[in-house]
Amino acid sequence: MEAGAGRSGRTLGPGRGRRARPEVTLSNFEAVYDYYGPGRRRDGFTHPLLAFVGALYSPEVRIGAGTVDELHRLHDAGVGIVVAANHPSKHDPFVLASAVYDRRVRFLSSGTGLTKDPLFRGPLRPVFEYTGTVPVFRAKNYVGTDRAVHDAAAARLIGLCVDRLATGGVVLTFVEGTNSSADDLRTLRLDSVKKGVGQMTRGAREAGGPVAILPVGIVYRGREHSTLPPRRPVVSAGPLALWEGPGSAPSIDEVRRVVRDGIDDALTDAWR
Repeated sequence: MEAGAGRSGRTLGPGRGRRARPEVTLSNFEAVYDYYGPGRRRDGFTHPLLAFVGALYSPEVRIGAGTVDELHRLHDAGVGIVVAANHPSKHDPFVLASAVYDRRVRFLSSGTGLTKDPLFRGPLRPVFEYTGTVPVFRAKNYVGTDRAVHDAAAARLIGLCVDRLATGGVVLTFVEGTNSSADDLRTLRLDSVKKGVGQMTRGAREAGGPVAILPVGIVYRGREHSTLPPRRPVVSAGPLALWEGPGSAPSIDEVRRVVRDGIDDALTDAWR
């Protein structure tokens, strides 16, 4: 997962490492996104880590040859791609990272990952920072904070994602924003798909570029809450959705429905 600019997969450029690392809190969101916006990925750290995580979890990645070919075509054409996954377990960031490191679609692992901000205040901060992941400030972690602050931070994050997509980059996101409820393990309710994925997709389209969504379903077969890494989870890709050419940008709710339907298809396949 990478927050490098555009689709080039660049590592830190001259001067980027000299910026002071900010405290990752909502009240400091401007400095946080100033810091993480240019990208903090270190390939020398990321690639060995992804290889290790892949060996640890060994997910079964189900993705059709036609989807693989289309993903490569879109990426080569400079189309922004959103990898939109469900979120059944705390293991999901590592499982999704393993899946996109699959040799068939490895370019997706250069994408910008999004994860909750508390992970940037503990010992795992370098793991997420040096793989190019960007913190997300969730309202439930800041109860009592002025809503305008939440909205401003969310808008800044969406803007960062739109910039990635508009320049042909990849964004990796868990569309529920938190772990799945028991009602969403086999099929995803529309209400569970938050508006962020719709906002970034619509924003990229409004910026004038094409954008695609790859829905992804993750299944652990009853081992969602295992403390140890569950072996052989299934990661299934749903049908690609693509907005290109002339026409208006999709509505946020239209994107949410497309994502829900695509993840449902992926989950149906993954549970087989």
